[in-house]
Amino acid sequence: MLRAHLDIFVVAYLDDILVYSENKEDYVKYVCTVLRCLDNYNLRVKPKKYKFYKKEVDFLGYVVGVNRVRISEEKIKVVKE
Repeated sequence: MLRAHLDIFVVAYLDDILVYSENKEDYVKYVCTVLRCLDNYNLRVKPKKYKFYKKEVDFLGYVVGVNRVRISEEKIKVVKE
């Protein structure tokens, strides 16, 4: 359902969806597009899991930010111990 948008403005893995853009106007359009796609398949999201307008987010063990991706501190901690 999101295949047409993958790696253009969305990354998805199982039930984790990350929407990204270069500006807020595009971001709003992209989020609406993703929500419409989910709705077309009668899929719902949990409001408590939403995180909008973040400059940096944890995603699948990585911290994804503006022009930067790094390994999560939690992941590094497990390896160090």
